[in-house]
Amino acid sequence: MSKLSERINEYMQELGLNQTALAEKTGIEHTNISDFLADIHKPSFKNFVKLLYAFQCSADYLLGRTEIHTEETLCEVLPFSTRLRALLKEYGVSQERLKRELPVSSSVIYKWLKGISQPTMDTLIN
Repeated sequence: MSKLSERINEYMQELGLNQTALAEKTGIEHTNISDFLADIHKPSFKNFVKLLYAFQCSADYLLGRTEIHTEETLCEVLPFSTRLRALLKEYGVSQERLKRELPVSSSVIYKWLKGISQPTMDTLIN
């Protein structure tokens, strides 16, 4: 069982939610939640954000990257492409540097920046 599935399960228990109730609360299909808990699939970026809102926690905590749980007040999430462009500008990172440092192709980064696609959870975790 991955840290992500463990944390989802912990939050469900803490909030007294079963899979059906979590599906209703988040708008995520019940079968997808079942797959997340069984480690069959990881959530899409969109569904991951829905889980963050439902549990009011940080992405790092839900992914198991930190053991420190602080309740997060989440604000509206900008589209990934908008946020990525803003972060690149804010930190002075070029697209070329991003391509060198991430294990993805140039075409994938292009699609992220244009809003055609979003990263997978595996890409975000690595």
